[in-house]
Amino acid sequence: MTPDQADFYDREVLPLEKTLLAHPLGGLFTGALYDTDEQPVAGLVLPDMGVDGLKLDSTEMGRLFMAPDESVVSILKLAAQEDGTPAGINVISTNPFVQEDEEVAVVAYQDIDRAGVRLDAINLKRVMLVADAPERFCTIAFGLMACTAFRLGFAEITLFAAGRGYGQAALDDDDLVGYQVWPKFGFDAPLEPADLNRDARFARCTSVLDVVAVDAEWWAGNGRGLEMRFDLAAGSRSWRVLLNYLKSVFAEELP
Repeated sequence: MTPDQADFYDREVLPLEKTLLAHPLGGLFTGALYDTDEQPVAGLVLPDMGVDGLKLDSTEMGRLFMAPDESVVSILKLAAQEDGTPAGINVISTNPFVQEDEEVAVVAYQDIDRAGVRLDAINLKRVMLVADAPERFCTIAFGLMACTAFRLGFAEITLFAAGRGYGQAALDDDDLVGYQVWPKFGFDAPLEPADLNRDARFARCTSVLDVVAVDAEWWAGNGRGLEMRFDLAAGSRSWRVLLNYLKSVFAEELP
């Protein structure tokens, strides 16, 4: 880590991680993972990540790939998909919190920035939880993912935030609302002028987080599904949003 990264880690990321792990749901991420033959999973090697490859123990693996204890995991090398999923190492997991015949799928991959530098990244491909999953499960799981990804040197977390604005209509139980949920965790995406010219309040906005900062309810009713990213850089806007959100959500729940 650079000095700035180390300072941010000690000041913000490590305390957050400790706080999340103190929550009862945080205790589900100790690395008790199993393969499809019911054998314990010791960890995972990502040979193309980091300087000389990344070797994850089972605890890091569970937290980075949102796989709580007792998850059954499969590891696949994935080619680029037509739905935009990047080529990389796909870790698929199932557990009692996942819908029947569904899965959590997370891809570790490399992207290229504008300067041609390779960046390690995570793509949250699919998360389909049962309706009665613990209320804060996804919040705790993503918080631990972000903390682990930062410590391991990843640059960003990407996903497709599905769904679309419902206007004045009430939501159905099966409506997809990722477009309004993930920005609460710090995910952002640039917007087109057509998204913004319906309301003069958004004249200076250029992204989802800009709009949400002005009127989150407007975005809930009028937003749309987008490819979004969480910027893992120390002190990024994504981190500021996530830290503020978690502090407010868990103010009365965490020790």
